Amino acid sequence: MFLSRITLDLARLPPVMLDKWLSEQRAYASHQWLWQLFPDEQERRYLFRQEPSVSQGLFYLLSEDRPQQQHNLFQIQTKPFEPQLVKGMRLFFSLRANPVVTRNNKRSDVMMDAKFHAKRQGIPPDEWRTLQEQAAQHWLQGQGDRHGFRLVPLAENFTHVVSFQTQRLSRRDGEKPITFSTVDYAGYLTVTEPKLFLQALHSGLGKSRALGCGLLMIKRG
Repeated sequence: MFLSRITLDLARLPPVMLDKWLSEQRAYASHQWLWQLFPDEQERRYLFRQEPSVSQGLFYLLSEDRPQQQHNLFQIQTKPFEPQLVKGMRLFFSLRANPVVTRNNKRSDVMMDAKFHAKRQGIPPDEWRTLQEQAAQHWLQGQGDRHGFRLVPLAENFTHVVSFQTQRLSRRDGEKPITFSTVDYAGYLTVTEPKLFLQALHSGLGKSRALGCGLLMIKRG
């Protein structure tokens, strides 16, 4: 695998592309532009995440193949990504995910699902955020059970949820925008099953991976 740090030069964007960057189509447009770095791939085989920046578009991208290193809109820095994982290894991680839950064979956004049930149970609105964070934390713990890692609590009542927000993705056909939640997580984990965890790094966690979610970034803690 290869990990790349990619900078989009906004000053060089044509007006049509800049309009997309400044609109609710940004996530989809970014996915399409980054795909240009893999001209021989017919299917998306990479994960990416946009980092906040006022003056530029900054992305991290994890891919099976090395992206091309020359592009008129991007500055690209790439290095091999070959983590040597062992059971019991402690790592710092960060993740932007779109967590979902399945109930009665129907998939629902975890954050929206928690809010819906809180409203139906008559829970006051000022308590919804706490319940949503708990639901997001529970989802991540479940991911660890299935993907070879265990979260490391740093203090009593500690949550790995850093922030969350609702994303709106406008559709080119004029239909109702797609709405989904993204949750930013950070903290420490312990590797319990190296092979499973490596697969999670490769495949990503959660849904909406084509829209900048799912990339699990790690470093030695």
